[in-house]
Amino acid sequence: MGVSMVEAVEFARQFLNSPILQNDMKASPPQEHEHELIVKALRLAAINPDTNDFDALLVVAADLLYQGKMLPKWLADFTADVISGKKKRPTKRGPDKYVNWERDYKLWRATQEVAKKFNLPLYSSPGRLESTTAAEIVSLAANCNVDVVIAAYKKFTRLTCRR
Repeated sequence: MGVSMVEAVEFARQFLNSPILQNDMKASPPQEHEHELIVKALRLAAINPDTNDFDALLVVAADLLYQGKMLPKWLADFTADVISGKKKRPTKRGPDKYVNWERDYKLWRATQEVAKKFNLPLYSSPGRLESTTAAEIVSLAANCNVDVVIAAYKKFTRLTCRR
């Protein structure tokens, strides 16, 4: 096999330690119709936010303010209610469904990049004898079980195929 395991793991480790999400967002800013969907989702989230929605709304508001932009009325009202104490961050109810979201996103992207750079299969199916896979390389670089990488890869592949 022409792939150096050490080189591949080091590539994956460096990729995982880079600001993947921020780089991807800069490389592919939302299209106009996606922007409208994001605004609609945020506006709906402001009505009855869970902890993740609440945090996201404040991050968006802060981002707009740092850029010197005006907040839309619904976001200004939400932010003012938080600052004045009328609206509090909700308490968690049950497990956080987004707890591993960023980790899984990074594993998904790293698996794609390793497969592309080293011409490797993404992962092997049970019962198939394949040589080294991108998921195995990423699992070594991330110091996690290969099943975690494969699950993350499948999860984000399903999410991106829905678009």
